[in-house]
Amino acid sequence: MAIHKRFEHPEQRFVGYFLLQFVFFRHKSISSQAFCEVLKSKDYILEFNKVRMGMNEYTFPLNDEFFAKIEGASITHANVMATLKLFKVESMYELKFHLKGSVVCECDVCLEDFELPVDEEFKLLIKVSETENYDDDEIIYITEKVIEYDLTQYLYESVMLSIPTRKTCEMSGSKKCNKEVIAKLEELSHAAAEEEQDDDTTNPTWDKLKGIFNN
Repeated sequence: MAIHKRFEHPEQRFVGYFLLQFVFFRHKSISSQAFCEVLKSKDYILEFNKVRMGMNEYTFPLNDEFFAKIEGASITHANVMATLKLFKVESMYELKFHLKGSVVCECDVCLEDFELPVDEEFKLLIKVSETENYDDDEIIYITEKVIEYDLTQYLYESVMLSIPTRKTCEMSGSKKCNKEVIAKLEELSHAAAEEEQDDDTTNPTWDKLKGIFNN
C-alpha cells in the first residue's frame, strides 16, 4: 500500500518497485559476502587456489574457542588477533604474521592469573617443489597437488613462542604480584624446611638433590 500511495502513476510504481528490489538484493548480497569472510577467517585454512598473485591479507582470531579445539593446549583464555600478509609469486608464498593481543597466564611468583600482552611477528615460506617436506619451522615444501594448508598448529605454536619462560604479574603492565600469597608461600616453605631439619633420618640422594635446587 505504501508503494502505491507514493507512486500514483503506473510508470512510477514500476520504477519504485524496481528500486526497492535492487536495494533489497544489494543489501542481501553485501551481508552474505561479509558473513562468508567471517567464516573464512575462522577456518584457519589457506586455500592456494584462492590466493591471488601479489599481496593478500587475512585475519585469524585466536581466542578461547580456537584454543579449546586444540588437544592438550596449555592456553585456555586468550584474545589475540593474527594478521597475515601473504605475498604470492610463481612458485612461492611468503607469509608474514603479526600477533597482537593478550594471553591469560599463571604467574610463576604468586601463582595468580594475569593477562600477558602479546605483540610478535613471525615469517613462513611455502615453496612449491617436487616433494613435500614439513620438517623445517620456517620453510615448508609442497607439491602442486596440495590444494590447502592448515595454519592452526603454526598459529598455536607461534603464540606459545610469544610467551616467555618466566612469567610474572609485572609483565601485564598494570598488575602486581599478590603479596599475601607470596607471604603464605614463604611461610609454607620455611615450615617445610624446619620439618626436614627436625627429621633425624636423612636420605643421601635427597640431600644431593636439595643441594642442586639451592644453587
